[in-house]
This record gives sequence, structure tokens and C-alpha cells, in this order.
Amino acid sequence: MPMTMVENASTNPYFNIALDAWLVRNAKPGEEYVMLWQNEPAVILGRFQNTFEEVDIDYAEAHRIAIVRRISGGGAVYQDLGNLNFSLIAETRLHPFNDYEAFTRPVLDTLWEFGVKAELTGRNDITIEGAKFSGNAQFRSGTHVLHHGTILFDEDLEVVPKVLTPPTDKIASKGIKSVRSRVTNVRPHLPPGTTLNDLRDRLLHHIGRHNGGLAGTLVIGPEETALVNREVEARFGRWEWNFGASPPFNFLNRVRFPKGAVEVRLEAIRGRVTAAKIYGDFLADRDIAPVEQALVDIPFSRHSIEEALARVDVPAYLGGITREELLEVLSGLEPREGAALTPPE
Repeated sequence: MPMTMVENASTNPYFNIALDAWLVRNAKPGEEYVMLWQNEPAVILGRFQNTFEEVDIDYAEAHRIAIVRRISGGGAVYQDLGNLNFSLIAETRLHPFNDYEAFTRPVLDTLWEFGVKAELTGRNDITIEGAKFSGNAQFRSGTHVLHHGTILFDEDLEVVPKVLTPPTDKIASKGIKSVRSRVTNVRPHLPPGTTLNDLRDRLLHHIGRHNGGLAGTLVIGPEETALVNREVEARFGRWEWNFGASPPFNFLNRVRFPKGAVEVRLEAIRGRVTAAKIYGDFLADRDIAPVEQALVDIPFSRHSIEEALARVDVPAYLGGITREELLEVLSGLEPREGAALTPPE
């Protein structure tokens, strides 16, 4: 099915993340879109991440780096005008959720055309010689899937380890020394003189080739801008969405699995769970609140937790993380300072 090209000249990360969400939620049957866009300096967080543990907030504020949470799962990325973002919005009947190979194929073909041997590795990364230059994530609405990804073309990579502060398990599990060693720009691997616009043009060509061509243009004009700005004001520009208040907690555990890290925080008073919060970089496509709610107002015991989770389709909410894996996290809960209870037996 041909895709409509979305013309968006904005470099405002709050507006652009809101536009991404607005497009997928308002796409009608028979409509598919492609949008290439750029952001001014920003950290873009995954839907389920804890901002306070993923970002050096003081550094971000001092250097005027925006912090914005997207609607898809996955991990945090730093972006500036040296990064090119691509968004593909397609009908789910043609493109199932978590089909990363199909959506990233145009990127791979583009780079191979330039003589660069890129490959899709891990869950959702595209790499050159083992170094990541593209992270990808997805979100599913009722009828459409949003696939968006980054392409580091000529980004200031020195900022990455200063503004992103990932938990140590993410670094250790991949056998690396720092965030900086994990990423690379594409530009040094391309033929001399290749510009970002050159890359953009060829990428559009290959996106069209893999999706029935490109047909028509949707210009983000005053009417669309006003609608998206309402989304910014109501959600994507608000502290509650981008940071959020973690509940008080006295038990915590974090475990990394092949499908992503899971962190659970529980508050328990007088033997009952009063608050639960789940964080992680797993690639889920729906709100995980039902899993959190299942853990609240039950006895703080392994048996009660197992019973509560038996009534929830955990993998569907946590991007393939199994019920047994979540129980592993819960079984390893460690008391924080001031905790009056012991972890579940």
C-alpha cells in the first residue's frame, strides 16, 4: 500500500513526539504514513522507563536538553540535529507488531547502497561493525502500528555518556565499558561528501520501494499544528508524563532478561501491598497499569502474588517478559532503608 509523506518542519521534540502519537491514533483504515524528522537536543525516553534513573537531569537542564517520553517502549536515546528520525505508520493487518525486520529493511538497503554493511542485531538495534547507530521501537493502536527509529548521522556523541545514566546491569550485560563505546555515527562510514539530505533522499526511496510507493503529501499546517499542540499541553509537555512521581516504596529489585530489563518497586504496609510500580526498557505495546494494579491491595506473600499474576496475561503487557520472569523479579525484592517487612517467601 502506498505511503503518504508527512511534511513536518518542526524540530521541537515535545511537538514531534506528540505528532508521532497523534498520527498513529488518528490514521484511518487505508491510510499509511512516512515521516522523516529531526529534534533539537533532547533525551527521548521509553514509555516505561524511570526518568530519574535514566537521565542526568542536572546536566540536561544546564545544557537545555529537553526530556520527553514517547508512547513506545524501549530505552532512552539522546538526539540532536545530527540525528535523523524516521516514522512509519502502517496498518496492523499488513504489518504485525514487533516485526522489526520489515520496518528496518529500508534503512539497511539504504546503507548497503552506500557501501555500508549494516545489520539488525539484538531486539531492535541496527549496527555497523558491532556499534549501534539506530534504535527502534513500536506502538500499536487499534488499527495501525507506529514504527519509529533513529539514525545517528553526525550527532555529538560526547554528550551521550554525560546525559544518559543507564543502570549498571544494562552496561555489564553487554560486556562494554561505557555508553560512548556502544554507538557510532553513520557519516564516517559513508563516501566522502555524503550529506544528511543525500541519506534522507535514498531512505525515502527505499521506504517507498518496500511499501508500494509514496503517494501524496500531508502538510502539517495550522489546523494540524493546533491539534498536536493540544496533545503537548495535555500530555507530552507535562511534568507528570515526562517525569512522573514514583510511589513511595520500601522494596525494589531489577533483573535483565533477553527481552529487556524489569524493575519492580513495592510499598507494603502492615503486610499488604499498597503501591506497585514497574519500570523497564521492554518493548511493550500497551499500558502496563493492569499488571501494577493486580499487585496492589493483596497480602505481601509469594502465594498471593502468584495468584494475582495468574489472572493477568503478563507477556502481553510486558513485551514478552513471562509471568515466571516477573515472579523472579518479585521473589528477589530487597528491602530499602526503613522497610519493616521481609521480601515474599
